[in-house]
Amino acid sequence: MDFNNELEDKDNLVTEIDEENSLSIEDFIKELEAKEKDLQISSDLSIEFDEADFDDTNPPDFIKTEFAIEPVKIPEIPAVVNPIVPNNTIVSELEEQLAQIKQQISKLETERVEFVETMRRRQTDFDNYKKRIERDRSDTFLKQLSNLATQMLPVLDNLNRALDFAAQHSEGKSHDFHQFFEGIILVNQQLNEVFAEMGVQPIASIGEHFDPHFHEAVATEESGNYPLNTVTGELLRGYRIGDKIIRAAMVRVSTGVRPKVENSSPESNSDLTENVLETE
Repeated sequence: MDFNNELEDKDNLVTEIDEENSLSIEDFIKELEAKEKDLQISSDLSIEFDEADFDDTNPPDFIKTEFAIEPVKIPEIPAVVNPIVPNNTIVSELEEQLAQIKQQISKLETERVEFVETMRRRQTDFDNYKKRIERDRSDTFLKQLSNLATQMLPVLDNLNRALDFAAQHSEGKSHDFHQFFEGIILVNQQLNEVFAEMGVQPIASIGEHFDPHFHEAVATEESGNYPLNTVTGELLRGYRIGDKIIRAAMVRVSTGVRPKVENSSPESNSDLTENVLETE
């Protein structure tokens, strides 16, 4: 039996069934049984398929339409690459890139250290510059004050001398003279206040130990009231601004009291005098 012919007969049967839509189901079954008898289809019927006649990869059109079967596509299996096997080229490139990165990091660290050191030196230089500027400004200010005070000190000295002389000869003077004298005293006080605001201070002298940094000895005297090398009088008052001496005080210094000579012989007195002078 030809299988293809049978398939064509079945197609014709299906066509006839479609054309006879007005028939009932029972009539359709009866006609179908009659067709089977004509085709001699029984349970003992065996159908053999020839491999050349039937291609499972390309089924007939009605099977494709009925079951919507598409040809089976065998996927391509990609070749498996063993990731464990190292690639020497890639490894060498990565090692080279790592070495370059380490070199760049080392260079950046060196530049950072140099930058920090440069900034530290500049900050130190700037601080020293500020200190020098402040010191120079302070020295300039003190120098200007010293020059101004030096020019005003003779006026203050003459004013003090005038007050001392007027105080010694104020007895028996008229009322107008005393008023004038009190006015001069007020002017002297105001001038001393101006000096004090400028930082100009008088140097203490009388009763102080002689200090060559502050005092200038212009005379000596024997005094039993003061120890040796003690300022006993002030001839000209000295002034200073802080530690800066504007003018040293001109003073008189005590030399102490010489011992009295008991022996009246001229020779012994001369020898004792020489010994005292040598001791001094």
